[in-house]
Amino acid sequence: MSQKLILNDGTILDPAHAIEAGGVLWVYLDCEITLAEAFELLNDPGKTSKIVTDEFGVVNTYTGYSDMFCIRREDDGQVNAGLKKAVG
Repeated sequence: MSQKLILNDGTILDPAHAIEAGGVLWVYLDCEITLAEAFELLNDPGKTSKIVTDEFGVVNTYTGYSDMFCIRREDDGQVNAGLKKAVG
């Protein structure tokens, strides 16, 4: 089993995981993806309005997180992003 994210359009990011805390969905992409590719995916409300996580067989669905407010690449190549629910 693995950790993966499934975006609203069916895009699968594997391995990847997400944690919801304080009204923010923190997304961690361990898959081979560039910062530009991650920005394009996670900055598209049509793709992020529904995100399903499958983490070692535990499935969660997050909806409404369509406002990416930060993104960064770690030294090890992992891309992290923060998503908030859109206001209004």
